[in-house]
Amino acid sequence: MTSASGIDTGTGYGRKRPIHDAQLTEVGPGTPMGEAMRRYWHPIAVSSALTNDVPHRTRVLGENLIVFRDGKGRAGVVFERCAHRGSSLYYGRIEDDGIRCCYHGWKYDVQGHCLEQACEPSGGRRRDLGRQPWYPVEERYGLVFVYMGPPDRKPALPRYDCMEPLEEGDQYFAEMPGPVSNVTGMPQDFNWLQIWENAIDPVHAAWLHYEHSGPQFGGTGTTGFPVDYYDPYTASQKITYYKTALGAKYHQRFQKPAADGTPVTLDWVVELLLPNMIALPDFVNVDAGKRHDCILWVVPSDDTTHRFFFCMRAKSPDRLRGFLGAIKQNGKDPWLLTEEERQRFPGDAEAQGSQGPITQHSEETLVSSDRGVLMVRRMLKQMVSDVEAGRDPQTVSLTDGPPRHVESGVFVVSPADLE
Repeated sequence: MTSASGIDTGTGYGRKRPIHDAQLTEVGPGTPMGEAMRRYWHPIAVSSALTNDVPHRTRVLGENLIVFRDGKGRAGVVFERCAHRGSSLYYGRIEDDGIRCCYHGWKYDVQGHCLEQACEPSGGRRRDLGRQPWYPVEERYGLVFVYMGPPDRKPALPRYDCMEPLEEGDQYFAEMPGPVSNVTGMPQDFNWLQIWENAIDPVHAAWLHYEHSGPQFGGTGTTGFPVDYYDPYTASQKITYYKTALGAKYHQRFQKPAADGTPVTLDWVVELLLPNMIALPDFVNVDAGKRHDCILWVVPSDDTTHRFFFCMRAKSPDRLRGFLGAIKQNGKDPWLLTEEERQRFPGDAEAQGSQGPITQHSEETLVSSDRGVLMVRRMLKQMVSDVEAGRDPQTVSLTDGPPRHVESGVFVVSPADLE
């Protein structure tokens, strides 16, 4: 009720139409971020799941694509619509040397060359004119990667020291187990940036994953983080953000008792690698000095959806199963929750998805604990500026090199650094 002494302030009336930051979030062909993203390799499929039985439909950076493996074991990525009359190659037939369209039998190899036009005399005397648009692919770390940028700027597919060399008994795990397996990554229906920048927003873990919804991380108070790690009123004071050669990282300092009971000061370090990767350490078993073993990719499908990929270097699938089941809501896996439980015990999907298909950046009120988010947004904008200026963006190299150093993990803080 309006008081007699004044007029209400702060109401929603007359506010400007909210908008998102298109430079950060829109990824289609010709957009600033879309062109910058196209200078990097992106995972498009899981190698072990991509067999030569049927083709798979996917969407990357606003383009509808087909990924398949031919009878010779070669992976290929082509445009979805056949270059002849536009039928979807999703309904195509995989053969030893390529994929054949269901409509008129045109067959293409993994580089889009038309090998045969089945309904034409002599298999198509000018079949070389019917090339299907395609993209280069390479396989590494259990994933199929695609490059969708200018051919003359194709970079070397990066390697990372946390993934190689494999130690004795190690192998790569990149496929979701059991019925949730997805050849082309796990889809989610909101903009890619909302999950990527969440990874450099550690204070949310103290509130969302503990104070608000109750303990959600496996190992809390035992093998994982101690309970006082999640104090939301002191968390931001223990965090320091840094730029790295590959992107950005944060250190979050805490104490945990050693085997003899004496407290040890540790730094929990998470690194974001440009343009869309997360090096996330094991938070269920927080052990200092353990070699980092996991990289996650957040691949934009288009402006309002993305797909999630991962690679884990481990000796058995137990590490993968532990990671996938590490976050519980009301003691349950997220897909088992009722709508009421999701409301009372929200997790990452609820918080990030409820920001909308694309969060409205004009409506944000950023504060000191958002320093990491601001840092990576500035880095992404610089990436865009570099491409617009004709430069290769950060971390892109056209020549192969040694594995890049990933700075994630749990590290003992020396007494000198505590002074």
